[in-house]
Amino acid sequence: MRPLFLIGLPGVGKSTIGRIVAERLGVRFVDTDLFVESRYHASISSMIGCCGIDKFRKRERVALLELLQVEDTLIATGGGLPTWEDNMDRMLAHGLVVYLRSPLDLLAERLYSVRATRPAVADKTRSEVCDYLEMVSEKREPYYSRAHVTVPIGHLRNSAEEREAAEQVTEAIRRYLEEHD
Repeated sequence: MRPLFLIGLPGVGKSTIGRIVAERLGVRFVDTDLFVESRYHASISSMIGCCGIDKFRKRERVALLELLQVEDTLIATGGGLPTWEDNMDRMLAHGLVVYLRSPLDLLAERLYSVRATRPAVADKTRSEVCDYLEMVSEKREPYYSRAHVTVPIGHLRNSAEEREAAEQVTEAIRRYLEEHD
């Protein structure tokens, strides 16, 4: 099976849902953020702090180019990865791209609650997190909306809601593959 890519805004649940979906589909799971951190032996925040966002995006692209060749893998991308150079075109051409879409108010709630672990919003107030997501969403939506499949994601407050969202994503992937392969 060609690679499967999960895309979406920060906090939508790409990694959380991706792990469950990969297990259900019997494929390997890769989180590009963790892949890049492992490859370069540094956290994303330290890479960006040291070398800048452009250098980080280049490293992320190198990881993507490698992962495009791997079959039977579900890949949770960093939120900005599809917007860099021709990354989205490459993902669309080499695999199945699934956009996890959630209302901004839910994302803001989620991101605000874990902001200490998210460098982009670590020092932001609740209102500033909302403003950040609105700005990022506006820039990224033209890329995300090109995905093969869009799956609406609701609350992910507990493991039951995570499993339910994962089931929706799994079924959307299976349906797409049955119709197009």
